[in-house]
Amino acid sequence: MKKKHFIFDVDDTLIDSYGLNQQLFVETFSGYLSLSNHEIERYLQELHFRSRGTSMLSQFQEAVTYFSLSIDPLKLVCQNEKLQIKNSKRVSLFDSVRELFAKLSSQGRKISVCTNRPTESLLKILKGQGVQKYLTNIISCHDAGHEKPDPFCLNKLIKESGERKADFIYFGDSITDYKFAVNAGIDFIIIDYYLNQKKFYKLIVESFI
Repeated sequence: MKKKHFIFDVDDTLIDSYGLNQQLFVETFSGYLSLSNHEIERYLQELHFRSRGTSMLSQFQEAVTYFSLSIDPLKLVCQNEKLQIKNSKRVSLFDSVRELFAKLSSQGRKISVCTNRPTESLLKILKGQGVQKYLTNIISCHDAGHEKPDPFCLNKLIKESGERKADFIYFGDSITDYKFAVNAGIDFIIIDYYLNQKKFYKLIVESFI
């Protein structure tokens, strides 16, 4: 762990948000589909599950095509973002994230987030959870127009830092995050926090940092 710059995904990496995100994804279709139909609801839930880590736009595009809806998927992304902002207080950090950030900061390490989540809900969550103060960079790949696994945002961050790629490590939870880090050529740790009892950061603090 002799890295100078730690970069994190946000959803299901720093914050425990999977259940809420799935609920809000389904709810976004409330004005266009009959969600009381269990087959429709199950399709949307399964789509969201197998698309973990991918852009919300691609998820909405797939659903719009599947149901032959006459609506711009980008409009659904915007509607979902409004729901995310409204419900931002319903998510929480995984165990020991604050402790990890405080420890890294005290050691002079840099900490950034790089995620597909739009900026407005991203900032609301980070500020609400009290971790924004630790962050060197807060990057929304969605708002930059280069969503993961396109490495544009990571490469830009690395280039502007003036540091070596070997000084960086990326933390994520999905195959998309894996491809993101590989495409940028930096080290990474990918882990499913739900299978690890949400204790991963506590283990890092106790064992590595």
